[in-house]
Amino acid sequence: MSEERLAEWIRDIEKIFEYKGYTDVKASVGLMLQAFKLFSNSSGLSMNCSKSSFYYNGIDAQLVTEIERATGMKRGTVPFKYLGVTVSQKCLSVMDCNILVDKIVDRIRSLGSRKLSYAGRLVLIKAVLNSLHSYWARIFILTKTVISKLEAICRAFLWYGTDNKESPMLVSWETICRARNQGGLGLRDFHAWNLAAIGKYAWWVAQKTDHLWVKWVHAIYIKNTCWNEYEPGSGSSWAWRKICQVKHLLKDHIFNADIEHYNSQTGYQVLKPEMDKVSWYPWVLNQWIIPKQNFLCWLIAHQKLTTQDRLIRMHIIQSNRCFLCGLQEESHEHLFFSCIFSKKCKDLVASWCVLELPCLEVIQWWVQLREHSACKKKIVAVILASLMYNIWNARNVSRVDGYVSRPGCILQRVKNEVKMRLGQLQIKSRNTRALNWIEYIRQH
Repeated sequence: MSEERLAEWIRDIEKIFEYKGYTDVKASVGLMLQAFKLFSNSSGLSMNCSKSSFYYNGIDAQLVTEIERATGMKRGTVPFKYLGVTVSQKCLSVMDCNILVDKIVDRIRSLGSRKLSYAGRLVLIKAVLNSLHSYWARIFILTKTVISKLEAICRAFLWYGTDNKESPMLVSWETICRARNQGGLGLRDFHAWNLAAIGKYAWWVAQKTDHLWVKWVHAIYIKNTCWNEYEPGSGSSWAWRKICQVKHLLKDHIFNADIEHYNSQTGYQVLKPEMDKVSWYPWVLNQWIIPKQNFLCWLIAHQKLTTQDRLIRMHIIQSNRCFLCGLQEESHEHLFFSCIFSKKCKDLVASWCVLELPCLEVIQWWVQLREHSACKKKIVAVILASLMYNIWNARNVSRVDGYVSRPGCILQRVKNEVKMRLGQLQIKSRNTRALNWIEYIRQH
């Protein structure tokens, strides 16, 4: 019975917007007090007026005094914070958003992230840092300064494990924020996601959903104007102008299209249109590969490892000689797999897993694997990723310690890693030849 009375009362609240053209403030306040009393009687929960405040705008001081006396609440001032979020009628400043920045920085410092691999930091950005931003992005329109600050923190965290680093990054943030099948890592573009999240308000207005705010907007701003053609006036609030701006960005793809439901992902796909897919994305997207090796494969595909030819172009070093063979200049093409050392490692691995691995670029290898079954292609990708990871690791050890590992040691490490990974996977395939091949790898 109480739920029915509460629903009836809510309908009475909505009628206040049709009562005397929004001028009877006393009636509105009285109706709200009745609502609080009804809720208290229904739930047993009472409002503590001494700890509550009311906020007002556009009414005279005498009426404010009467409301204060009638409610027993204190006058509140704007801006104020609710559940840690700043509430203001003005555009959020950088100072207002410092709480979001501080939360992200505190989370980074508490993770001990310097000991994590690139892949580990990437998981934390997706699972933890993005969730903090998403919460604010769905509520507020963040300024470009704040978004740039958040992106700088995430960049520094990904590449250096800290919250403040101005050094160059291996790959641009724009590339990282692309979809994985387009050569990125699938992180969100903070600015585009913020606009897409705010787009839900424009969608509500277009659909005339049963929200009190939507009814107020139609009565005060839009009136009898078509929403698609509506333009905000000069006296409109900054938030309303921003919502109208998002409406124009999404109008052709969302509001003029036959879409039954809007969500932030839908708007994000409009604001970040698809690019051409890269040929190597099934290899990089392969979830069977060990994550830290998967990240290295992604860097190799973009040719962004810190090889000596790149360091010379950056004027960091003066000479270029391969740390593994000492015969030719070091580059991505040389390491994978023109180097004598890399060739020996490749031949040993090919002999172990009974595969033909021609001396081609690694991207071309993946194209040639299309003739194999899906299961076998994934296992081959695991083997190649482990091989390249250990070659790069041997190169780094040689650069620091001056010691070059034997190709047989590289083979043994690849064997151990691949067998360990196969033990972690639940492989299901109807291809008998592929299953026999996988069992052979496990036994040898």
